[in-house]
Amino acid sequence: MAIAESAEYFPPVEMARPRRWRTLRVLARKKIAVAALAYLVVFYGCGLLAPLVAPYDPNEQPRPLTLELRKAGPSGEHWFGTDDLGRDLFSRALYAARTTIIFTLVVLLTGGVFLGLGLGLLAGYRGGWVDTLIMRVGEVLGGIPTLILMLAITASFRTRIDDLRFWLEDHTWLGRSDAESLVRFTIIVLATLPFAWIGSARIVRSQALAIRESTFVLSAEAMGASTWRIVTRHILPGVLPLFIVGLSAGMASIAGAEVALSFLGLGVGPDTPSFGSLISQGAGPYTFQTWPHLLLAGAVPVVLFFYAWNLLGDALVDILEPRTQAPR
Repeated sequence: MAIAESAEYFPPVEMARPRRWRTLRVLARKKIAVAALAYLVVFYGCGLLAPLVAPYDPNEQPRPLTLELRKAGPSGEHWFGTDDLGRDLFSRALYAARTTIIFTLVVLLTGGVFLGLGLGLLAGYRGGWVDTLIMRVGEVLGGIPTLILMLAITASFRTRIDDLRFWLEDHTWLGRSDAESLVRFTIIVLATLPFAWIGSARIVRSQALAIRESTFVLSAEAMGASTWRIVTRHILPGVLPLFIVGLSAGMASIAGAEVALSFLGLGVGPDTPSFGSLISQGAGPYTFQTWPHLLLAGAVPVVLFFYAWNLLGDALVDILEPRTQAPR
């Protein structure tokens, strides 16, 4: 008895350390994931601090505009070169990154988190006709060609752009350019939201269906716990790992929607730099052969952005859901 009383329990080192530090150590071992994360940090930092980092105003045109200043190649003064109006492409790429960041964050918070997580938890825990209704709506939207419907929604609102811009000019402090950019930005966000929640809702629902049959959930229900407490305290922590993985995998597709619409001329206004508009200016075989920097200035940063998020998503699958790894 004395020996039993004096014995002390020392948990294993791995158990004693916080889980978040173990996760960071596992992530640090994945060199490609670390490189992807480093690029995303630089991308988001430069985008959010674009007004401070950009050496020129993105819409500043030199006066007079000479032939030497139009479509000039990369140099010490203009790192990415200039476009056909003599504007600095490096500054425009930084502001285009800010446009992509704001768009993805808005769609992520409203569509991915608010709709995807909320509807997925509701469908998975409630089940019945609620689950059927939510999932059938998602299947209908998922079966529609996404880009075609987004183009239709965006094009149908284009006739209202001027009316909304005039109203914002008259009733707010926004000027003409800011008002038009805000209206166009809102339109492409509304065109993307109907599709942004489907993937994350399916992931959350599948996890919630499995967790709601667990013993601790059934015990909480037997003790009279409220639905809110059961969902937030018992089911939500179990679905978060896969939900985070799903969001990281969907970041590239969300940003790709804005780039595609801007490339087709249905995105943000011409005064707001976007990777889609930068790519459209340099598209074409003759343009690329003569002035390749026009295409590369917009294409390379956003392609690396897509690639980095995909690599980071694969790493998060191995870290947050180790059961999905193949046996070694």
